[in-house]
Amino acid sequence: MDFTVLFSGVSWYPIVACAAVLMLLLSGWILFLNKFNPTLGTMDEPDAVAIAKGNCGDSMKISLKFRRGKVIDASYWTDGCKFSSECGAAATRLALGKTPEEIADIDYMAVKEAVGGIPEEDLHCATLAAGTLQESVRIYCLDLHKSQNQTVSAKM
Repeated sequence: MDFTVLFSGVSWYPIVACAAVLMLLLSGWILFLNKFNPTLGTMDEPDAVAIAKGNCGDSMKISLKFRRGKVIDASYWTDGCKFSSECGAAATRLALGKTPEEIADIDYMAVKEAVGGIPEEDLHCATLAAGTLQESVRIYCLDLHKSQNQTVSAKM
């Protein structure tokens, strides 16, 4: 079959115009997601940073900043899929305003619910986000404990 015969009477202008509009919409959506996802990215002078790698190969980094024992800023970065990004965003949003003890209650199910549900085959993304958040809090608590011990020994 000769395809040139099929397309010989077709005007290409509407097809190219529709493709351009679709590209603009897609580009706009990507910019919107990156601009309006306030916890995506890095942070200056975090109090704790944890990096973890999931079984699927995705990596996630969660940074936390504390004031008066509560998280005042949280950010995440991932090289993973859409669900890894959504779970990282959910985990950091859940941590905001919470103490380390309250964050200890944030598990993969809490992250899954905050995302609004994810497919069973992508549940490991919620596990990765919750685990990275827990590790970041653990690092913060260890550093806090070390600094308190140093202060006590300096006073003696």
